[in-house]
Amino acid sequence: MKSGRKYRIKSKFRFITFLVVVICLIAGAIGYCTGLNNSNAIEDSDYITVEVAAGDTLWDIAEEYKADDVEIRDAVYAICELNGIKADQLRPGMKLTVPVS
Repeated sequence: MKSGRKYRIKSKFRFITFLVVVICLIAGAIGYCTGLNNSNAIEDSDYITVEVAAGDTLWDIAEEYKADDVEIRDAVYAICELNGIKADQLRPGMKLTVPVS
């Protein structure tokens, strides 16, 4: 009984392609199982609720709570988008969700 069977690679291109696909699948499975493919971009921002006082403007609120590396216009825009309002809709007593970094 012969137990030592020899295999030959007939096409190097097909063999290398097969190896690359298998390695990619293994790397993807490991990344999925360990959570390496999760994004933290959304989790980086924290939010606070601010009650608008008489005389407050979006500019003032954004200036107070924005991060140092964020421009004031971008902070005002983010507050408007997050709360679904326009700058002229700001009223005393409103509660705004404001991103803080």
